[in-house]
Amino acid sequence: MKKNAMRPATVWTEDVPCPGHSTGDVLILNRHSLISAGTESAAVIGTRRDMVAKAVGSASIRKDVADMLLQEGVIKTARRVQFEMSKWTPLGYSGAGVAITVGQDVTGIRAGDIVAYAGQSHAEWICSPKRLCVPVPDGVTTQEAAFVALGSIALQSVRRAEVQVGDVVAVLGLGLVGQLVAQLLRTAGARVIATDVLPARLTMAECAGVECALDAKSDVAKEVLRRTQGIGVDRVVICAAGGGKAVMDQAVRIARDRARLVVVGQCDIDVPRHEFYMKELDLVISRSYGPGRYDEQYERDGTDYPIGYVRWTEERNMEEFLRLIHRGQVDVRSLITHELPVDSASDGYDLILNRANDCLGVLLKYDANEDARDRVRPVLTGTRKGTVDKECIRLGIVGCGAFARQVHLPNIRDCKSARVYAIAASSPQNAKEMGLRYGASICATDADEIFRDANVDAVMVLTRDTSHAGLVERALAMGKSVFCEKPIATTVEECMRLRRMGPTSQAVCMVGFNRRLAPLLRRAKEVLDKCAGPRLVTYRVNAGRQPPRSWVYDPAHSGGRIIGEACHFVDLFRWLIGCEPKEVVARPLGRARPDVELDDISATFAFEDGSLATLVYTAAGSPRLGKERLEAFCDGTAIVMDDFRSLSIDGARSSIERARKIDKGHRAALANFLDAVRGIADPFVTLEDGVLATEWCLAILASARNGCS
Repeated sequence: MKKNAMRPATVWTEDVPCPGHSTGDVLILNRHSLISAGTESAAVIGTRRDMVAKAVGSASIRKDVADMLLQEGVIKTARRVQFEMSKWTPLGYSGAGVAITVGQDVTGIRAGDIVAYAGQSHAEWICSPKRLCVPVPDGVTTQEAAFVALGSIALQSVRRAEVQVGDVVAVLGLGLVGQLVAQLLRTAGARVIATDVLPARLTMAECAGVECALDAKSDVAKEVLRRTQGIGVDRVVICAAGGGKAVMDQAVRIARDRARLVVVGQCDIDVPRHEFYMKELDLVISRSYGPGRYDEQYERDGTDYPIGYVRWTEERNMEEFLRLIHRGQVDVRSLITHELPVDSASDGYDLILNRANDCLGVLLKYDANEDARDRVRPVLTGTRKGTVDKECIRLGIVGCGAFARQVHLPNIRDCKSARVYAIAASSPQNAKEMGLRYGASICATDADEIFRDANVDAVMVLTRDTSHAGLVERALAMGKSVFCEKPIATTVEECMRLRRMGPTSQAVCMVGFNRRLAPLLRRAKEVLDKCAGPRLVTYRVNAGRQPPRSWVYDPAHSGGRIIGEACHFVDLFRWLIGCEPKEVVARPLGRARPDVELDDISATFAFEDGSLATLVYTAAGSPRLGKERLEAFCDGTAIVMDDFRSLSIDGARSSIERARKIDKGHRAALANFLDAVRGIADPFVTLEDGVLATEWCLAILASARNGCS
């Protein structure tokens, strides 16, 4: 999605790789998808000016930018801000097609079935998790089934309204969701009064059987009170996008005492407290498709809610909406105003933005060949033509999340001796976008495509933690040299497998413990190596809190912050002291619980030469304090490194070094890896270093939880 300062974002179609899929997914060859006029038009209308205004008004964003300027400098900060303002935004979230490949963990769907999906963008090929994909009843077309996500949103709002037979319900806003809400309310036995500013939508609602359709700019309250004998409505469902205070005020005026107001649309909630108090109104939010929405264990992992406790999940709402279409109790065909080929998608968005009174349900149609089974395997899509410089190492990048985009990919771009040749990412859109941004020749959604490509000289694994070991194993087995972001493993079993594989591989394997190559820490190492006797080292990490829903707490993606982050400092201790630990004693802050991730730990290592090293890793500190501080003592010398900004040495010869910019060693680590691939240097951090760091982090956790060394 490209944006400029004055006009809405540009909408276009892009060829991307076919998505990958797992045992809990359904790979769908799309037939129809529905443009959601409300949600999607809001995304398209957004401009750079909106983004700047949001940034200026957000203290956290301003702080992030200020920290970035301090740590990365003006050029890198400008690049990252420019990326955020110009990155692509995939559109769409509702459609229907043919199930081509069905994962073994999926029940109720077979290959060849017509299915409807929610939560996936407009695309020819769709990979849908099983809880967001349902079979379409016989007789329901893919045009009708493409409404499934919006229908589920509407159905959930009706459930939140707790409507009873005979209730009078006002629906404010007759976009697609509002039209569906009105029909569902009638099916539930309610009398419906609906409002909108567009005459065509009022006519549609009247044809669908609402009792009264009113121009929202008229005296709605007067007419509603007249029709309800001065009582007001029992329920108000607010489906209007925008409107803010005016819409809320209108809802309050037409509601009876102790009525319930349900907010579905993107309406600012500016509540007139006095009126709410005097009528003792209830205000509730209807959250998308229903219970399960935004719960990754439900949506991604497929863990269902027991029906005895949660009768209507988002999957069951989707099934019920399609059943109502099948029974003729909901009519979506009357809402379809346009059907366009997907190549003309930009025309569809032009309709909803500029001709709202002439359109409502705009469908995109896909004419893909169902027999093209070879496309089920993720394909490589060319993004750059030209000859390859044989002196330049061609890198295959696996994973392009935030850290890869912010650190590794910019470093590769600035490196003259390497280039991004291939990118693999789980998201087809991300793979293609990053491929274009960094001049890759191919992009894919399957890492094995990169590993098998003879043109790829070396691989960088930059995915989330739990995938690292398996990807490294497969890359090494195919003879590729590998740079793996830390940690290289998250379990004992993975450590054992990698250790067995290491000696048999002729390829380079390096782990991203970049702090060994940070200039200030290398200087500290030089000073320590000139000292005699054991060393006493402390390293404090003020790591900060992570949101409870962050992936670092999700066992599917992470082994936790100690394994995923503290491994850096365990490796640093081994390097600074120059020998191996023999034991570790760790204590958590407070009382350790097996079901709670440990974010605050003090761990002390005893080394073979008598040295001691203590790691204090905490999320409990103030964000205003620097993140990392090293203190090391040996043979009359004291060394303090403060957050990669300064290094002070006190001893026989004292000095203070101040860094012009923060350098944690990422560029030097990349350069060392490339030299190792060429055979002109040894890797500064080996596979064995990575395995040992994980094993000692596992020992930290065992000691903290069990109280043993």
